[in-house]
Amino acid sequence: MQQIKTLIVKFSPELAKHEVPLFRGAVIAASGGGTLFHNHVGHNYRYSYPLIQYKRIGKCPTIVCVGAGVESIGELFSNGNFSFEIGERTVEMEIVSIKANKTNVQLWNSNFHYSLTNWLPLNSENYKKYMQSELMTEKIALLENILKGNILSFLKSMGVFIEDELTCSITRISSSHIERYKNLSLMAFNLEFSTNVSLPHLIGLGKNASLGFGVVRECR
Repeated sequence: MQQIKTLIVKFSPELAKHEVPLFRGAVIAASGGGTLFHNHVGHNYRYSYPLIQYKRIGKCPTIVCVGAGVESIGELFSNGNFSFEIGERTVEMEIVSIKANKTNVQLWNSNFHYSLTNWLPLNSENYKKYMQSELMTEKIALLENILKGNILSFLKSMGVFIEDELTCSITRISSSHIERYKNLSLMAFNLEFSTNVSLPHLIGLGKNASLGFGVVRECR
């Protein structure tokens, strides 16, 4: 068993969906640009799970810190300046809430049920496989394998190593739609799944998890 710390910091006023990357840039500038804020080491990308994630939760700009990201967020708080440059406008932001959590991340004998919103599972190769699959069962099996890989990647980055089999089943696909990101059209999914591993609230899974894609919520 390993306890994973998370810290969820929600700000006001509300933010438009397309402004999340701008919010990220503003926080990086205000914090002094530590490694975990932008997930780069020098000029190179840090190929590991993002420990500081920028999201829009209930229309509010939100930072989700995971693991070592919880300590790093102090770089932003010590500055105390939440006058953020969002595009061409200056926004005076205030902290609405701060919630600290600890999650026992491990495999269990029973399943947990989660929702997953704006999940981006498909690269160009998997997109072709998905579109060429005639049966919905084949499409779901492909998505389940990708989701399982996303979860295992998260666990590995958190230093959680499991000996038994991780199970992952998509129980419902609510919708799919196209998201535009860096001039690319990407297929995004809103769905529900069950798995025998416990996951922290509001973490991201899959591509662009640092920018509010693939948000995990426990279904109660």
